[in-house]
Amino acid sequence: MAAIATASLSTSAVVVRLSVAFRSRSRQTVATSSSFARHSISPISRTYHPATKPSDCLPTGELQLQRSSFCTGLASGTYHSRSLKPIAAAAGHASAFGSQGREGKEAKEGFWKGGQGEAGGGGEAEEAWEEMGDSVPAARVRLRQELYAPIEPHRSGTLAVSGVHTVYWEESGNPKGQPVIFLHGGPGGGTAPANRRFFDPAFFRIVLMDQRGAGRSTPHACLEENTTWDLVGDIETLRKHLGVDKWLVFGGSWGSTLSLVYAATHPDRVAGLILRGIFLLRRKEVEWFYQKGADSIFPDAFDKYREFIPKDEQHDLVAAYHKRLMNDSEPDQQVAAARHWTEWEMATSYLLPNEDSLKRGEDDKFALAFARIESHYFVNKGFLLRTPSC
Repeated sequence: MAAIATASLSTSAVVVRLSVAFRSRSRQTVATSSSFARHSISPISRTYHPATKPSDCLPTGELQLQRSSFCTGLASGTYHSRSLKPIAAAAGHASAFGSQGREGKEAKEGFWKGGQGEAGGGGEAEEAWEEMGDSVPAARVRLRQELYAPIEPHRSGTLAVSGVHTVYWEESGNPKGQPVIFLHGGPGGGTAPANRRFFDPAFFRIVLMDQRGAGRSTPHACLEENTTWDLVGDIETLRKHLGVDKWLVFGGSWGSTLSLVYAATHPDRVAGLILRGIFLLRRKEVEWFYQKGADSIFPDAFDKYREFIPKDEQHDLVAAYHKRLMNDSEPDQQVAAARHWTEWEMATSYLLPNEDSLKRGEDDKFALAFARIESHYFVNKGFLLRTPSC
């Protein structure tokens, strides 16, 4: 199955219904239901196609954003549709074209419908946009800024997925709604109550799962039988356990990588993908964040993270931390390493300090699972260089 490319600005995720194939770099359609594409998944408010020709895409299939759209999005919570071309509306919450898009209204007839109702979409919309080309005046689309109200799960449980691991899962929202599974980041981050709030609970059957060793799954922080392919198998085991035929897969950060691997392995079980904060666990991404790159943005936090490691090992901080996190014979040093690693990531996960995130980094139990599992995956290159068994 072709991979989906999405963009994330501030707290906003963008659903992409046309995919950019990583290998062929051609456009393919992802099987998505128009019924759920028109419902809002906060803070998603419209659906975009990121590129009109293969040359618009980076070799890895990442979304290439124009600088103007990035700055516009951060400053006002809007996207420039000249860079992110809309092909259908995802929600009635979003307003239609703003003042900049009023010109050429007749040409857009059938592409968008006015007011706060539905938008046109599908193949007709795409063809209409292709015919109009880049001569269409840039339009601004208002995005939903708030998450949905807090909700509690109406069903939860644990599921034995191997002779070693048991994973925690829960359901909230509409029991008969469109199934969506939320795949958390890290690896090792676990789920949180706020994760339920991305989705309209009246429309979606919301499924959360703590991956092996994380959150409420047991054994805590366990690395045995803990690989990407084990997690892919767990998602499929849970799908069968819950009696779901196909589901929407929502992943952020590491969850975006896991979403893509699951979709490529089980394309017939994926109704669509929503990816945000895309992290593909490539070497250059890991090195930028944990060795050289992010240190120039958060120098104070990086100094604390780096200085925990002796100078003669600072040339490879991931390896140095991994050595200490795996050393069960020195639990005090193990926990200290976990806290420094986790505090660095929690301090830099948001452009502006986030108190809830910082507090998670102070929890030794959370930090131990988070740091051990992350470094375990990083030094093993995400276990993506071997043939899957699932």
